[in-house]
Amino acid sequence: MKQKKNAMVLIIDDEEQVLELLSAAMERNGLTAVTARTGEKALSMLRKENGIKLILLDICLPDYSGSGLLKKILKLRPDASVIMITGGMDLEVAKQCLELGAKDYIKKPFDMEYLQTSVIAEIIPEL
Repeated sequence: MKQKKNAMVLIIDDEEQVLELLSAAMERNGLTAVTARTGEKALSMLRKENGIKLILLDICLPDYSGSGLLKKILKLRPDASVIMITGGMDLEVAKQCLELGAKDYIKKPFDMEYLQTSVIAEIIPEL
């Protein structure tokens, strides 16, 4: 997948291994990945960095619910595309997030092919 270099993805998850896995996957596809382990850090990054067009957001964070943070993100950056990440037990919450404006949700453990397809679908219109 060939992308322009400044396509930026913010990955928000409290698990370091997930951040590393998803960052590597995004960078292999020509995207710039930035990470946050908390909702507060993510919001701070979104206020400072205008290049973020896609956000991968874990439903369970230590300081925010996924739906609560999703609302704040979309209020702050209505142009951003958000894909929810769920451990699988949160499917009702994931569906609620779709109703709030998330573009998709992806279950852990990740189906990397589906993840790539979902990311491409959100990034391509920006290119």
